[in-house]
Amino acid sequence: MAGKICKPQQAVDAASQWFSSATGQVLLSRQQEAIDPVLSCMFGYHLCQISVCRGLNLTSASRIPHKFAISPIADGNSWEGARGDFSLLPLASESVDVVLLHHSLDYSATPQQLLAEAARATIPRGHIIVCGFNPWSLQGVWRFSRRFSSNNPLWHHHHIRLGRLLDWFAVLGLSLVEVRYGGFWPGAATADMFERSCDRLKLPWGSYYMACVRKDVPGVLAIKPDWSTIEIRALGAAQRKASRDGCSVRGW
Repeated sequence: MAGKICKPQQAVDAASQWFSSATGQVLLSRQQEAIDPVLSCMFGYHLCQISVCRGLNLTSASRIPHKFAISPIADGNSWEGARGDFSLLPLASESVDVVLLHHSLDYSATPQQLLAEAARATIPRGHIIVCGFNPWSLQGVWRFSRRFSSNNPLWHHHHIRLGRLLDWFAVLGLSLVEVRYGGFWPGAATADMFERSCDRLKLPWGSYYMACVRKDVPGVLAIKPDWSTIEIRALGAAQRKASRDGCSVRGW
């Protein structure tokens, strides 16, 4: 992941413009189709979305009552109700049930730290959904080449392999629930049959990947001493007297 990563505000402006284009809209619709069935099966009270796109709401299929978004350019007048960069989250520990990271790891200067922040804010048995660009795809190769030939902030992001992301999950104690790939033919809105065939075969060459993980925290069971098996011994004069009388003092 060599090279300079653009600033969060530049990333939001560039990505929002690209996802508004015809190619971006096709990819976004594919991602929404992958995210909807996952969110519809999750329950809780609070859902936080952190996306690189301005005003984007990917949580319509969720049944969780309180849904909000965090953005580096949030002004309080739109869907993004809180402001925060792609490194530190203004959330209390274990305060949300689901966190949706939509390409925010790609454009974060410290993606591993952002993932750790999301894990910190998620409750035990809560879920984190990560949507990222897949470097092992046609669009991934194109994006990597454009990084060296263009100054557009859109192309200056991390190329995080799913294998590396799985390593980060393991370090943070996150258990993988599901992985899906999509966008096998970039910009082709009419390639539904081809898309479904690749998805059914679980081919790892889609333009994006979606990984869902669960925060598993091992339970702690307090072990209490078994007082019925503990022998109580007399001390001092009482012990000496018991010895002379040939008696022993034991617990009851």
